[in-house]
Amino acid sequence: MISQFRKHRLFFLSFGCTLLTALFFLVNSVAYQVLIIDKHSQGQDQLLSYVIELRNELKNYHILPYALADNPTLLSFMNNPKDKALTQRLQRQLEDLTHVSKTQDWFILSAQGDLLVSSEQSPNFDLDDYFSKENLTNVLKEQQGEYILVSGYSPTHSKSAHLVLAPVYTAAGLAGAVAVRINVSNLIERWNLLDDLVVMTDQNSLLFLASKLNGLLVSNWLDNHTDIEFFNNTRSKVYHLKDENYLLQNVTLDDLKWQIHYLSNLKSIHKKAQNIAFISLGVFALIFLFWLYRRERALKIASKLENEILIANSAQQQRVLIENTHVGLLQLTKHGEISFVNPMGIRYFGQRTQLNTHYLYEFLPDCPDNQTALSFLKSLKNHELDNTQKSNLLEQEVVLQKDNGLFFPALLSVSSLKWSGSQGYLVTLLDISKRKKAELNLLEANTRLEERVLERTKALEVAQKELLRTEKLAAIGQMSTAIAHELNQPLTGIRTLVYTAELLLKRQQAEQALRTLIDLESLVVRMQKLTSELKVLAYRRPEQLAPTSIKDSISKAIASLGDDAQDIDWHITLNNTDTVMAEPTRLERIFANLISNSIQACSELKVTPRIRISLQVQHDKVTLCYQDNGPGIEKTKLSHIFEPFFTTKPIGKGLGLGLAISANLAKDMNGTLTANHNDESQLVFHLTLLKA
Repeated sequence: MISQFRKHRLFFLSFGCTLLTALFFLVNSVAYQVLIIDKHSQGQDQLLSYVIELRNELKNYHILPYALADNPTLLSFMNNPKDKALTQRLQRQLEDLTHVSKTQDWFILSAQGDLLVSSEQSPNFDLDDYFSKENLTNVLKEQQGEYILVSGYSPTHSKSAHLVLAPVYTAAGLAGAVAVRINVSNLIERWNLLDDLVVMTDQNSLLFLASKLNGLLVSNWLDNHTDIEFFNNTRSKVYHLKDENYLLQNVTLDDLKWQIHYLSNLKSIHKKAQNIAFISLGVFALIFLFWLYRRERALKIASKLENEILIANSAQQQRVLIENTHVGLLQLTKHGEISFVNPMGIRYFGQRTQLNTHYLYEFLPDCPDNQTALSFLKSLKNHELDNTQKSNLLEQEVVLQKDNGLFFPALLSVSSLKWSGSQGYLVTLLDISKRKKAELNLLEANTRLEERVLERTKALEVAQKELLRTEKLAAIGQMSTAIAHELNQPLTGIRTLVYTAELLLKRQQAEQALRTLIDLESLVVRMQKLTSELKVLAYRRPEQLAPTSIKDSISKAIASLGDDAQDIDWHITLNNTDTVMAEPTRLERIFANLISNSIQACSELKVTPRIRISLQVQHDKVTLCYQDNGPGIEKTKLSHIFEPFFTTKPIGKGLGLGLAISANLAKDMNGTLTANHNDESQLVFHLTLLKA
């Protein structure tokens, strides 16, 4: 229940954190949209006030050039522009007008746009840097007799200049114009006092800016913006400048072809939106925490009630379990006094026995089986139980006494018991009378069974000895028959040859007698070979093995076979460095026996022997694979080929000792010689020895 309660708490905390995060971003987004829509509305109102203020400012300059357009001195000068006296007088008038009107400069221009006279108030200002003659000429021709406002730009100084023009007419027509250079920078600087910025562009999209924006905007600065759309479907633009975002709004003055660009700083909007989101987040967090507190309080109350129900049910189950268990349960105080007995314990001792307020050792008779239990239980009463005994409490078989004086064996177990800060002991009793009786019966049955096993074992030993004797006699008989046959045949030949040699000597036919003696010698050699093969079966195991070259052993085995091994087709894939732990003589004898068998098998088929010998290395062992093109052997007889005197050859062709001897030789060298059929049903021998 506690684990489930914690899981619910973690789930709601995780869910609450996720919900608060989503709420923060949602409120922040909505607040930002509301604030920026309000900012957009304020920007429109601000642009309108800027347009009105700009119009009022420009009205003050409309009539200035006309104050001089009808001046007699100017008209005389326009008819005779080379008159120095008129030039000086006109220049002084221009200077006075500059001071009175608080303008920057006054200019007298010809109809072709040439500068004739200036007030020279700005010595660093060159009219040609800002305005071209062709442009001024075209403007004068297009707007004859009207107020003209012209803007120019100097790439060298990165500045704009503004002229108010009034045409000058003489009897000959348009003679030129009076130009007044005005300054609207102060007006724009007043507009840029706050974080919001105002930028103005003239009819040529050239900038004349406030001082704090100088050098920050490029010619195509209007292209660096992001289009946005508000909740009310209003569209606008956001401009990025100096790591800050501005809401970009503009208005065009149709008659002047000027544009006023209003950039509202969005930094405060972001902060206000975040503050609103944080406040909303805090309010919602408080509401969520209050709800979570109420919910956890309700869960705790429900959990407490559930735990009380569980405890009551558990106590009821424990009472039922204690009363219905088939084991006697006794509760002892820390002094060993009996304080509680369950129904099965009362049944063990008898219904009339008074157990409470008595000590358990009182019901254990003084006998050898109870000495340990009596000592332990008495030590509880006398407080003589040390820490070692407390950690190793009692568990053993004892004898208990019933109320009727009868005794019964029981398994007694005492374990420490603590509850509510009190110390006590729990005793379990199990009546093992039936088990003891079963043990006695089992012991008696085991004794009888052992006697029968001994009798049966003796009978089997006698039968085994008789069987071994019979098998030995059968093996001796089989071996004797084979040896007798193998020896009788050459002995019969020897007897015949001796008789023949005797007759030939009597007839004095020495040469024929010599040939007979040679045949006689071959029969003796055959008998000698047979006895030597029998002798090999009794070879002693070599005392020490040495590294032996496999290739040298095969070469010596081939040489020992003489002419019989001359016509063999060899396929030997070995290296001169391939060595094994073996005895050279035994290894040569194994190869000689295998090659000899292959030669005899192939001679029966009248085919040229073809022998393949290959090598496989596996960790610390070497396996030689030997294969020929002989007829092989049937699979049913394969398991008998290493048995002594087993042969598939006709009688008189062999004793069947070659492979048996080879297998024993391999075993003597801690190796094995096995045979099996490959995938093509060809017989393959595997000689496995230790790697040198």
